[in-house]
Amino acid sequence: MPSTHSDRYAIRTATLRAGLLFTAAHAPTPLYYVFGDLKVLTPSEVHHYTSHARRHHSGAWVLVDTHQAHAFEEVFGTPTAVAA
Repeated sequence: MPSTHSDRYAIRTATLRAGLLFTAAHAPTPLYYVFGDLKVLTPSEVHHYTSHARRHHSGAWVLVDTHQAHAFEEVFGTPTAVAA
């Protein structure tokens, strides 16, 4: 979930590194981060959006503005009804 105070997602730097390595090693298999509010970002997007941003002072986290994320339906489509 995003912070209720800053409207940002906090993503562990180790998680971002692992996501970038997975994407590079297993292309073209996609990898998505789906957050608790059902917004979606890829590791590449997180890296891009945080490369010019100020990092958490410990270096353990990167912070991404929630408005950068995509709606779940925008990425994966809307569910369709299954005929019984």
